[in-house]
Amino acid sequence: MHDGQETYLAPRLLALLTYFVEHRGEVLSRDRIVESVWGHLDAATDDSVNVAVSSLRRELGDTRRPHRVILAIPRRGYRFDPDAIAPIEGDAVPAPSAPHPESGAGAGRAGSIAGLHGSGRTAGLVLGLLVVVAAVIAAVITIGAYRPDAPPPPTVGNPPADSTAHAAAPDDRKAVAVLPFLDMTPGGDHGPFADGLADRIIHMLTLSPDLDVTARTSSFAFRDASAGIGDIAERLDVDVILEGSVQRADDQIRVLAQLIDADTEMHLWSRSYDRPAGELFALQDDIANEVARTMTDTLLPGTGEPAADSQQVWELITRGRLAMDRFTLGDSEQAVAHFDAALALQPDNVDALIGLVDAIGMVRSQGPMRTAEDREDFTEEYLERARRLAPDSSQVVRALGDWHFRSNRPEQAIETYRRAVALNPNDATAHRNLGRVLFRMGRFDDATESLRKAVQLDPLFGLGPVWLADAFWAQGRAEEALFRLRRFLEERPGFAQAHDRIATYLAQSGQTGQAMRHIVRAHELDPDSPGRRFSMCEFWLQIGDDLSAEACTNTLAESYDLPFRIGYLRQIIHGFRGEWDAMERELEAIVALGNRDPLTPALLAQSYSRHDCPRALALLEERFPVLFDAPSGLTPMMLLPARTAIHCLQQTGRGDRAETLLASFSDQVERTRTEQGPWLVSGIETAWDHALHGRHEQALVALEELVEDWRYYWWGLDYYPEFAPIRDTPRFRALMERLERGVAEEREYFEAHRDAPLT
Repeated sequence: MHDGQETYLAPRLLALLTYFVEHRGEVLSRDRIVESVWGHLDAATDDSVNVAVSSLRRELGDTRRPHRVILAIPRRGYRFDPDAIAPIEGDAVPAPSAPHPESGAGAGRAGSIAGLHGSGRTAGLVLGLLVVVAAVIAAVITIGAYRPDAPPPPTVGNPPADSTAHAAAPDDRKAVAVLPFLDMTPGGDHGPFADGLADRIIHMLTLSPDLDVTARTSSFAFRDASAGIGDIAERLDVDVILEGSVQRADDQIRVLAQLIDADTEMHLWSRSYDRPAGELFALQDDIANEVARTMTDTLLPGTGEPAADSQQVWELITRGRLAMDRFTLGDSEQAVAHFDAALALQPDNVDALIGLVDAIGMVRSQGPMRTAEDREDFTEEYLERARRLAPDSSQVVRALGDWHFRSNRPEQAIETYRRAVALNPNDATAHRNLGRVLFRMGRFDDATESLRKAVQLDPLFGLGPVWLADAFWAQGRAEEALFRLRRFLEERPGFAQAHDRIATYLAQSGQTGQAMRHIVRAHELDPDSPGRRFSMCEFWLQIGDDLSAEACTNTLAESYDLPFRIGYLRQIIHGFRGEWDAMERELEAIVALGNRDPLTPALLAQSYSRHDCPRALALLEERFPVLFDAPSGLTPMMLLPARTAIHCLQQTGRGDRAETLLASFSDQVERTRTEQGPWLVSGIETAWDHALHGRHEQALVALEELVEDWRYYWWGLDYYPEFAPIRDTPRFRALMERLERGVAEEREYFEAHRDAPLT
């Protein structure tokens, strides 16, 4: 109850709250919560617990940090704090009204808990704990009146609280985060110096085999935050925090460093170091070793890499790394300049060489796409120099894995990334990039494991949460994917890539108006990136505005020399308008550019299939030969070219081969139906499958089921030749009209809310 109003919890949240109340004051591990509340459901994971706890906190008004009712205990789990609430006795609570339709049958009165102590939204909250009939098992769970001074009630169907089977067992590896050191120099002009000091300490600590070390990109996110140590430790999921300050005067450096326990917020130690500036690098190593010795009773191994030979080189490398953290085109170009300057001063610096390789790759990912004349990877020279200098460096090995991946050698990339992780288990980038290549190969479970480790080590660097959201979505865990993206954007609203990805998923779930708002925001955050403007041009079509898409494309063409992207946009605009011949000519011109992109030849083959199946099959055999293997090497990423191949094999009398490929296609479609599939899955694959089997009624039903919550590439459904038998039916025309009405409503929503804050 809150201000006399009843709030009904979903059964999942009420079961979770029940368990917390029954075990109040105990630290409950995520594994224990999963098994005791959800049972052994495959979908229940650590992330399921995180989503549910966040939702329950929101219902209780326990949303402001630091949390006061459901406390996160770093690296161990959660604890329900009974001291944050007050009991309401007997008749002080109004009797609940008739059960809410969503609350389940058998709801009744069973005692209560008063609200959080304090003011604001949480004041006066009364939580009525109802009798619940769990729909899945039809078992009635009764919760008695809760009093903080009463002994814990008996558990229902769970082992006793002291059961060793579910004891909260912290990870043997300790976790540490190093916050950016404060610049206490009177002029306040030594920020890069202070950042470089902390960055080097982080790098040294990552070499410990017994520590989990939060990456710089996440710990530095708290540079200007007002959060307390406990709050930061909770968000980064660490045991201890290292913070400090730096003062520099002439040739002297004074550093104050403090190692703080996350649970108690007490100092484990505090040290003051006064050194000559020439001993900077030794000072960094001393602080890192002091941390390692305190936490693990061991010292750190050496890096074996040539260190910076001057403070100027060291500061340039630091500036380059911090610029890359912002992940925009302009910042990436600044990073290239910083690393270039460092290499001009010290050509054999491995950090600068690998930094330059990474920065160039980031520029390439956000700038023009590659052409046939631009296939030589000009970063190979820098990578080879780094390999000669430090062949066993984890960052060099990781960069080699990136090179294999860019060169379309995924198996070599996986092997190399695994070696990088073995060399340095704290290399979040290696874990993240390993997860990405596994994802691209359709190995979504393996990808999730690697990406979750990357996010554990670097929770606030956007690519990790974004790519992990991709993996969740591909496994059918859409709620967790969207939750992760939304939570990340609450903390880092300026990360453009997260806006771009959540727009894709919102569009796939029919919310194209809201999706367009995120696309516009991504462009505002990264206005120099042609990739962001490209996405905005394309998304105008998602809300049915081809004139704005065309104007956007023309502006992009005037500003950048991007023949691939401009051609792609123009062909899709032609397709939106039903100008099929013009679309095909644009696709032919794009494919002739020789890009590595696999989508455009698939689209061109699809266009040929409308009037020239032999030509379509020839193109598919050239560009997608695995489709014609026995068995085929079909993955969820290749459903579009596979669909075209099946149709044309059927049309050209190669029925046996078509049947074999169709069986693999159907298996993959079933997988995407039950697991959602990667973002390249558009949603109509089930209808394709029915149509290719000749089940036209089922195909029509599958399309009708999409209409209410699907707007993703909704135009051109009449384009696909396998839909020809249903194209002119009244039901098909009716579903197209409903789609168009829904898109028009989304466009109106966007226009009405385009300037409103994103929440």
